[in-house]
Amino acid sequence: MSKVLLDLSLNSDKKLRSEMLGQLKIVSGKIVACDPLLFHKKTFEQTVPIGEYPLFVWFDEEEQIAAAELKLAETTPVRWEMAIKPGQKIEELKKGEIFGYPVDTGLGCFADVEAINNLEKIEAELAEELGEDFISLYDDLVEDVLIQNDDVWGNLEVCKDSRLNIIMFNSGYGDGFYASYWGFDEEDRIVSLVTDFNIL
Repeated sequence: MSKVLLDLSLNSDKKLRSEMLGQLKIVSGKIVACDPLLFHKKTFEQTVPIGEYPLFVWFDEEEQIAAAELKLAETTPVRWEMAIKPGQKIEELKKGEIFGYPVDTGLGCFADVEAINNLEKIEAELAEELGEDFISLYDDLVEDVLIQNDDVWGNLEVCKDSRLNIIMFNSGYGDGFYASYWGFDEEDRIVSLVTDFNIL
């Protein structure tokens, strides 16, 4: 993955195109990459400055999302490290193993942990409001957000006052287990966070 990530558009055997999906709001500095419908709220060990950051996805020639990138600065990454959560140690991984997150709904996302907390509250509120008519968070909310972008991605606002949001996207070919990587520039600053969907 490191070879590909040095320049997603040039160092792959496949032709890729990038598309910016929107700005991701970070209010706590604690980032979550997960299946947005599974509520995995354990954040990465590394934090980032509070702010808004552009989120890109990289499509392959078959229009599948090969990777998603949260761009944290304008400089170019020159090295990559697997993103880990507290308690995880890269040196303990065996060859071929990764730390990552499971996908069971065909979706991945980037979000501030507070956004995931809000989404969990929204689900509870919907269930109470709709009663027996409540089907699921996907059917009663997320699906409508994805339809706006041909079921490929969606930008879900979970707090109007703060504009806190979750940007979700198709996870490559679907369900699986996917790792994320921090990109560092020549001055050893973190400038990117990328999830690899095992297509390249």
